[in-house]
Order: sequence, then C-alpha cells, then structure tokens
Amino acid sequence: MERLEILVGGAADTTGRRGARLSAAADTGRLLRLAPARYVDADAWRRAHPGTRHVARVRAVHGRLSERLIMSHASAAALHGLPWRGEFPDVVEVIDTQRTTTQSLRSVRKHPGQNRSLQTVRMTTTGRRVTDIVVTAIDIAIAYELRLSVPILDVVLRRGVDRAALTTELAGRSAVHGRARATAAIELADALSGSPGESVARVALDEVGAPRPELQREFHDDAGFVARVDFWFPEQGIVLEFDGRAKYTDASMRDAGTTAADVVYAEKRREDRLRRVPGVNGIGRFGWTEANDAELLRALLRSCGVPMVERSFRTVR
Repeated sequence: MERLEILVGGAADTTGRRGARLSAAADTGRLLRLAPARYVDADAWRRAHPGTRHVARVRAVHGRLSERLIMSHASAAALHGLPWRGEFPDVVEVIDTQRTTTQSLRSVRKHPGQNRSLQTVRMTTTGRRVTDIVVTAIDIAIAYELRLSVPILDVVLRRGVDRAALTTELAGRSAVHGRARATAAIELADALSGSPGESVARVALDEVGAPRPELQREFHDDAGFVARVDFWFPEQGIVLEFDGRAKYTDASMRDAGTTAADVVYAEKRREDRLRRVPGVNGIGRFGWTEANDAELLRALLRSCGVPMVERSFRTVR
C-alpha cells in the first residue's frame, strides 16, 4: 500500500520554527492537520486511496497512544487492506483493555475491551497490536451495517478464513445489539463475490426478498466459453449483471487501446451470445441507482421474472 508522509512539528521541533511553519501551511490549506503537530500534504491526501488516508491517521496518532490500546474495527480493517464503502471514519478506532464503555475523543474512539480475549497481530512498522482478521471482521459485522460488513467478510473468506471461524468468534461475544446483524452478514458472505460493488448488490437483492443467486456462474456454447456472470437464478433461468460506472468510464479498467465505446460494443456481443445459450431465459442489468433504491430494484426483478418474498424485516443495517 502507498504511504503518505507525516510531517511532524510541535515538541518534535526543538527550535519551534518548523512547527509554526507547518501550522501556517495548514491554515492556508496546503497541509491537512491529522492530529496535534501531525500534518500531511493536502494534495497528496486528496489523491490517496481512502485506506491509505486512514492508515495515515493511525500513524499520526500512534506515538500518543498508550501501549495497551489495540488497533481495531475500521482502523484494523484499513491496516489489513480490507475494502471499505466510502471514506473511513475520521477517528482512529482502538480497543482499550481497561475500559467497560466506549469513549470518543477528538482523534480516537476507544471501544471497551476489559475481560475480552483478543487474537492480535503486530503492526510491522511500530509493533503495536492490531486485532487479527477474524476478530476485525466480526467487530465490523457487529458494529456496522451489512452493506459495509458483507464486502469485508467476502474478502476475508476469499483469503482463506473458514466460515466456522467467524461463527465461533461471534458465538464468543457478549454483544446483544448487533448480533442478529452480524449473523445475517456471515450467512450472506461468499468468497466468490467478484467485487465490493457486487457484495453490496447481493445485500440489496436479499433486502428485497430475491432468491439467493449463484455467483460467478460460467456459461459455454458449442464454440466454447461465453461468459462468467455476476448473478444466476437457475430456477428462473435469469442472469443479473451488476454494472458500476467505472467499468465504462475508468480507462485503467479497460484493455490498452480500447475506448468506452469498445467496452459497450463488446458487452452487447457477449450478451447476445449469452441469450442464445439454452436455459438462459433473460438478462437484467442494474447498478448503484437500483441497489440504493428498493422500489427500483423490485421493479427490475419483476420485469425479469425473478420472484421476491416479503421479509420479516425490510433492512438489517
């Protein structure tokens, strides 16, 4: 992962001149103040990946934290390189082994950790403890909505963690609030998910009562491989594809020398061929608009012939 340079002033500058200069640059917007006397270049911050930005927050406050504090939750997710929907929190999350309640400070949020048995690993650069990937995933599943936790759990399973390890970790927790949500997230998690966007789309499908689809199903015809699709509903013979804008607008996601128009044309040819495969009765496409609007998604599924059942709850977030 790329790193942002942390510029240090304050007590680390014995002359006092560098600290004043950094503070002035922050006042004009050239630097961003992450913590007292800790800054990053504002332009580099804006260009950086959200995970890189949050790791910079961790590094900015690290020297001010007690050794007993363990990096956790969103901060542990960033350190483990797990996906995150949108921007990470603007505070560093830790577990305090002496606390029984949550405490929110300006740059740090402390979660209670008294009497918790924690599996941890060490940060390579500082030696500070971080909750391991299983503990981190379950902390996120308990504390955050499904649209954020399921993409993380999908990646954790894809990295080789057994689902039983996740259920065992959850079973050992005393948490009442968030337990049902975490159970639902573990049940939904699937290592075959092709991207965080597809993970969120799968949560949206579940929220409106669609059947659980097969993921990454491959189709062939007499000429060979045709396509690997995002979602396949075998009983209805329906293919659903999740299309994010980046597929068409981000040049880095296309083969060298191809345009957005080339991608659209190739998709149309692929879809025409897929429609001719025996057993494929229909193809539907949806994106973030439908995934974030239940009524639009229901209308799409009805038009494709995918049945839905009424859930006992609308959304578990």
